[in-house]
Amino acid sequence: MNNPSIADYALLSDCRSAALVSRMGSVDWLCFPRFDGRSVFARLLDDQAGYWLIRPVGQAQVSRRYLGGSLVLETTFRTSSGTVVLLDAMAVGRNERGHALGIDSPGVLLRQASCTEGSVELELEYAPRPEYGLISPLLNPIEGGVIAHGGADVLVLSAPVLLTIEASSARARFTLRSDEHAEFALQHAHCWEKAPDVWAPLAIFERLRDTLAGWQTWSTIHQAYEGHWRELVHHSGRVLQALTYGPTGADRRRADHLTP
Repeated sequence: MNNPSIADYALLSDCRSAALVSRMGSVDWLCFPRFDGRSVFARLLDDQAGYWLIRPVGQAQVSRRYLGGSLVLETTFRTSSGTVVLLDAMAVGRNERGHALGIDSPGVLLRQASCTEGSVELELEYAPRPEYGLISPLLNPIEGGVIAHGGADVLVLSAPVLLTIEASSARARFTLRSDEHAEFALQHAHCWEKAPDVWAPLAIFERLRDTLAGWQTWSTIHQAYEGHWRELVHHSGRVLQALTYGPTGADRRRADHLTP
């Protein structure tokens, strides 16, 4: 692997934890269930420390942006045969709006690939490596995805495509045609907890939209600045919110509750 520079990564957050996604659609950093949790993907630091890739097979022109007022990442891949759009986000709690953003985030990484033109063959590579890459987990197929057990971590990948498991990795190739889409979700639990249930594609689709709305309501409240470098200032504010641990006293709703 040719390691991207840190500038090639985009930040995702649910105000509890964070992920970093490269321009080529690879999640190369993710820690569950909190910012200080041990990573399950850490290829950012070591090629053998885990990643989750979704991208077109072959060459593609890449552009990306955050959807307006949010930390929902949109990456557009243009190939010789068509165009596919990848949405990435860490889910916030259902119907969390404004100051409540991140209080009850479920700890789920959401991904959706949508073909907007032509047809595109995509490749998926999933290689979880808990404990900063020290553990190669045991992967087993389940209905609707794959479950991984490694150390104290249990990971459930919800996927609508057939995955081939080899050792501690899973792979797939699938083709999307115009107006077709595929939704994926990754959840975490500890080995002494009940394993998460697989998420249906519609549930993932709806939670992506709900997460987008949650971030946009937060931005509406906090981002009234209209001066120089407006977009950069607003994005910086969202990044600061993304790096704040929502359930603590730093969250305004909890702080207000404690006020006499």
